[in-house]
Amino acid sequence: MIKRRALISILAILLLAVLALPALAQQEKVDIYENQKLVKSVVFVVGTREYFVNGQTPGVKMDVAPFVEAGRTFVPVRFLSNALGVEDKNIGWNEKARLVTLKQPGYPVVELVVGSRQLKSNGKVTNMDASPLVRSGRTFLPARWVAEALGYQVEWDASLGLVVCWPKGEPKPDVSAVKEYLQKTTSEQGSWVVINGYRVPNPDDKEIIFDKWSQYVWITKAGLKVDTEKTDQSELQLYIYPLNAEAFEQAREVLASKWGDELADQVINYAMQKKTRNTPLPLKSFFTPNGQEIYVVGDKTDGVAITVWLI
Repeated sequence: MIKRRALISILAILLLAVLALPALAQQEKVDIYENQKLVKSVVFVVGTREYFVNGQTPGVKMDVAPFVEAGRTFVPVRFLSNALGVEDKNIGWNEKARLVTLKQPGYPVVELVVGSRQLKSNGKVTNMDASPLVRSGRTFLPARWVAEALGYQVEWDASLGLVVCWPKGEPKPDVSAVKEYLQKTTSEQGSWVVINGYRVPNPDDKEIIFDKWSQYVWITKAGLKVDTEKTDQSELQLYIYPLNAEAFEQAREVLASKWGDELADQVINYAMQKKTRNTPLPLKSFFTPNGQEIYVVGDKTDGVAITVWLI
């Protein structure tokens, strides 16, 4: 009887130690899971290199930012998978087949191929409206489709460019703490909104806007003119005057939010050459992954125009 009681006591102590592990882990990292299920929520923000788990701020840092293309938000495979509970060791990549496999115990086995709109979840094929793609040497996955395949509900909040994910069947989470954090951390440069798939300075934020010409056109205090009116030829026009670092950085953020950091850096690095020239900057074209042309030209004054043309 004594041995049996001792054994029960030992088992109880071990059980308490195991139950205490999540509390210890929570002190070390943000993305905490219980039984491999996300506790409350995960939030990605277009154009922001930080994601948020369970409303905890500051969030988890990323080396690249999510962007919007063809109406879908793309997130790097590792960060998206980690946020949804898939460990690095369970993220597979087949270079030859360009195949991404997410194989976390307790989750559906999800397979995607770069350039293909087919998603397999436990062998069942779903046709997506977007396909995984490669940007800046990184593989990006369409956030909504992958999250839903792993058992999450997804909602888009256009006011701040948020992708909010939470477990299916659970109440919609309160992400007000994340919104407050984002608004606080961006208060110095003002708020941003998503229009036509681009994250742009909020035209109604008087902290950063110098003048609003119309519902489509406005100028920031830094000197960036933003024209979001879609025509039969173009979908976005940016004009930088005067040539200063803040205006160029704003333009870079606008372009990166939809086309990624690599292309945005190429465009802005060329445009910045106008700062050291007393002559016009020759027109130069850049191309997006879907074939749209972005051209940059410096006029006879001190301004630089950047136009994204439709195909």
